[in-house]
Amino acid sequence: MYYANDPTSTCPSCSHAMNIPATVVNPPNKVSTSSAAAIEGDYVKGVVAYTIMDDPRVTAMSTISSITMLNKFNGQQLDALEEKMVDVGINEGVEILKASLQSKTVLTSVFLNQKAWKTGSK
Repeated sequence: MYYANDPTSTCPSCSHAMNIPATVVNPPNKVSTSSAAAIEGDYVKGVVAYTIMDDPRVTAMSTISSITMLNKFNGQQLDALEEKMVDVGINEGVEILKASLQSKTVLTSVFLNQKAWKTGSK
C-alpha cells in the first residue's frame, strides 16, 4: 500500500490517482520520533549535540561540559576557540585518519587549515 501527501500523485503500482483520504496514527504507547532519534548506535544515542575536540575527545554538549572546556583554557587563548559545523564523508574520514598520525590538532589541521594540510606545509 502506498501513501502520498499530494492528492494529484499516481500510484506507482497501478497508476490510479492517490486521492482517497487516510488517517495516520501512532502505534499505542509510542511517541512520534524523528528519523535521527530512531537511529541509535553504540556510541551516539539519539538526537544529541556533541562537542569534538582536537585530541579528539567526544563529549555530549551541555552547559557543564562547555564551562569545563572554558576552565581548561583558564581564560587564555579563548580567541583560539572556533565553532564549525562540518560534513564528514569518506574523503574527510581519510584526511582525519592521516592527520591523526601526524598531528596533535587533527580537526584543526583537516578542517581549518585545509590548504596547509593538503600541501604538507604549516
